[in-house]
Amino acid sequence: MRKPLLTIIALLTVVSLFAQDKTPYIEKAAQLQKEIWGNSATEFKATTVPADMSKEGAVVLARSFSLQRTTGNKLKLLGLASTVKNVKLTTFHERVKINDKSALEAYSTLEYQKKLDKTVSLLITKFKEVNDTYVGAKIIKPDGKEVVVNSSEEVLLKNETKNQKGKLAISDLQIGDILDYYVSTMAISEKGLENGFTDNDNLILLADEYPVLYYSLDFQFNKKLIVKYIYANGAPHFTESTNSAGDMLLSLKIHNMAKYHGQVWTSPYRQYPYIEIGSGFYTVGAGQSVFDRETNTKQSRFESNKTAFENYYFSESPGFDFAERKTKDFFKSSKALKAAPLDSVLKVLYNQWKFNVFCNYDGKELEDVGNMNYRSVKSMNAASDMCMVLTDMKIDHYVLLVASRNGNSLDNAYNIEDMSAMIQINNGAQPMYMCFDDVFTLFNEIPARFQGEKALALKPKRRNSQSFNFTDVGEITLPVTAANKNQVEEQLQVSLVPGNVQKLKVMRTVKQGGEMRRDDQHSLVPVMDVDAGYKNLANGDELEKRLSKSHETKKMAADFNFAFNKEKAEMKKNFTAEIKSQFDQEPEQVENFKIENAALDNSSPVLQYSSSFVLTGLVKKAGNNYIIDAGKLVGSFYKLEEKDRKRAVDVYMPCARSFNYTINIAIPPGFIPKGMEEMTRRKENKTGSFTSTAVVNGNTLTITVKRVYANNFEKVANWPMLTELVDMASDFNTQKILFEKKG
Repeated sequence: MRKPLLTIIALLTVVSLFAQDKTPYIEKAAQLQKEIWGNSATEFKATTVPADMSKEGAVVLARSFSLQRTTGNKLKLLGLASTVKNVKLTTFHERVKINDKSALEAYSTLEYQKKLDKTVSLLITKFKEVNDTYVGAKIIKPDGKEVVVNSSEEVLLKNETKNQKGKLAISDLQIGDILDYYVSTMAISEKGLENGFTDNDNLILLADEYPVLYYSLDFQFNKKLIVKYIYANGAPHFTESTNSAGDMLLSLKIHNMAKYHGQVWTSPYRQYPYIEIGSGFYTVGAGQSVFDRETNTKQSRFESNKTAFENYYFSESPGFDFAERKTKDFFKSSKALKAAPLDSVLKVLYNQWKFNVFCNYDGKELEDVGNMNYRSVKSMNAASDMCMVLTDMKIDHYVLLVASRNGNSLDNAYNIEDMSAMIQINNGAQPMYMCFDDVFTLFNEIPARFQGEKALALKPKRRNSQSFNFTDVGEITLPVTAANKNQVEEQLQVSLVPGNVQKLKVMRTVKQGGEMRRDDQHSLVPVMDVDAGYKNLANGDELEKRLSKSHETKKMAADFNFAFNKEKAEMKKNFTAEIKSQFDQEPEQVENFKIENAALDNSSPVLQYSSSFVLTGLVKKAGNNYIIDAGKLVGSFYKLEEKDRKRAVDVYMPCARSFNYTINIAIPPGFIPKGMEEMTRRKENKTGSFTSTAVVNGNTLTITVKRVYANNFEKVANWPMLTELVDMASDFNTQKILFEKKG
């Protein structure tokens, strides 16, 4: 089932029934179905679509999203632990007209977590945590006949006592039908009192790829709860009221909600209105981020999150200064450390931090060694530790709070989790940066999702051994890495395979810098090489010695060595997958694959790897001649769909970037290449450029392609210029070279 970007729920009156442990599941399901389909708004009776929407793939006639949360009075106590019972009922209800095959496929199944029980028993006390999900679906045929989907058609994808996942097939759904379905979840939880704003999935994007004629939001929170919400990007506001019990009621009704196109290079939470809402019941304290509707302003939200960061993360826990101590050991003497250039000291410090974080293991890594390159760190913790170290080393710096350009903006940060932290080293006109992301992030490298973003700079000052004061320096804008730093360079030596000239033998060397190297670093560089590389950079201990320092891993050296070697032995599989992704076909005879530079340090930041392989289907025989799909040797370029040519929102590119390809094709003896002029083209404007050439040098046909996207962000007014470059590149993919037989 399609998962809408809008999360919607319907406010019901059956919470007391659902909270009863002994009521059978089937009875609860029947009561819920009666309540939803019997008491829906009149808009859920609609059967016709406006004439001007007849060509839409689907039209949502009505959609609702409600949440009701109550917090009980009864406490459970066990030693120092105390809990309070929470009951939360959420319901998503939608009525949609199916107009085309794509929508039919999207709505033809419904998958859900049917049951999940994480209840914990401690001595004589039980702390309940259960979630039960109920679904219903009916089809309204064009003649008005209603067909309720039989729940017996449900298939349990997972069927354990405390964990059931279901899938319901909407088997009789056809184009022209209306589907009316709901998903309702009852959650009962007896968690600790420090329960924050954790109502998952309550970020509501007020736009959809299909037209939505009616859309309602309803929330009810009992008076013991503190409610927190934001309106972003011009979102309409709730109507607020209070019932006789003192519960907060929030309601919003929208007609003809805005439609968006699922276009390439967008950032929905920067470009469309949305509401984010949650509730909690704890008392304000250190590290907590709380405000109610009276103080629910952008400034109060941000101050609350900033205060939470300052109060919660800055504590000198044991080992926080590990990288500092190892950096001093690296330089062997205080004199050598003081004499070293600042950037050299900082790079060593950063590499020591990375080695300590990513190359010390607890044994759980063996469960999925292939995932080790994808590990990340919590930037708030890392930045606070590094701030305390830099303060002790008397190195001038700021702590920066920033939000990803792919999510909530800094102004609309809902929780502290919406922000990341990094360090700016104040070094005159050329500040340096420490960002805490993953194992492949380099010193003085800012991840692309933060480039060009506003960041709040905080100046630290030690108050005592356990706390800091911070002065707001103000907002800064993080620099954007230039296109020539986020670069891909490929060299291909291509020849027809003797004895089977309809296949191409390719020897390929790839160099990738900046953001463009990261995907292939994660998938191609063996974890053994990552471990060994950072050990060398940090002058660190051997793997066996590191493992011996922990009780959990001291006997696991052989296991780690076996797992690391096994993962490295699978390099061919990873290289084959990368080649297939680039050329859109399964390669043959993948050989000579190797990583020539893993790019683990900013003194050598370009990933380089090479391989040889055979491609099929790119050569066609035409009489005595051969036609080569030469344009496909650069890989597949993005092709715009017709719906993407008109655009109403700005363009969020992954990053500014450039691509350079040099393809040398050996000309078979007795043949003459034709069609080079069709491969020579040039287009340049302020959004970037595309240039290609094809020339003959002796017995080699050399094709060069250079493609540049100059910026990581473009205003929508520049979209036509950007489409010119995209079109020229995708058209190049179709270009062919003829090898004509002489005489």
